[in-house]
Amino acid sequence: MISVLLVENHAAVREAFATTLCAQEGINVVATAATVREAVNLAWIHQPDVALVAVQMSNDSGFDLVEQLRTSVPHCRTIILSAVDVPGYMRRAYDQGAWAYLTKDQPFAEIVRAIRKVYAGKHLIDPVVADQVNKSPLTTRETEVLRMVDRMGTTSEIAKEMHLSQGTINNYISSILTKLKVSSRVQALITARNNGWL
Repeated sequence: MISVLLVENHAAVREAFATTLCAQEGINVVATAATVREAVNLAWIHQPDVALVAVQMSNDSGFDLVEQLRTSVPHCRTIILSAVDVPGYMRRAYDQGAWAYLTKDQPFAEIVRAIRKVYAGKHLIDPVVADQVNKSPLTTRETEVLRMVDRMGTTSEIAKEMHLSQGTINNYISSILTKLKVSSRVQALITARNNGWL
């Protein structure tokens, strides 16, 4: 029996997925979660074989959960489910340690097949294909600063949180805007999200 943790923030979608998955032979949904924190706690308790994780959640990112599960419940293999096929998402899923990347518009039979294959130890993300997806032009530090811009907003708050001067943060932001060829922080966030770099 393959034990599955289902992580999806929309209750109706979560319930429909859980009901349909439980009807499949050899698959048991042991827990469902709506947030990263809830999912990590439930994964620790139930020790699932596979986690089926939505990328887009209200205040969380499925990518963050992939990394957390990889360290806290290392035997659990994660499948990323995305509502849209955004360039860069597959690359990020692969980098974070996901075993498969699927879009929600795929036939349900494909999702079930993916669960069985991942449980059997097969990756469904081709590294060659992943390498062809957009790579971020930003450094790790610049990406970190942009995430802080998303969370905190002001330069002074970011500087305090990162233990850097406001001038250094402004330099990072200037570099980010130049590399992404945009003129504002909002545009930088939109560009980075659309390409799966955040």
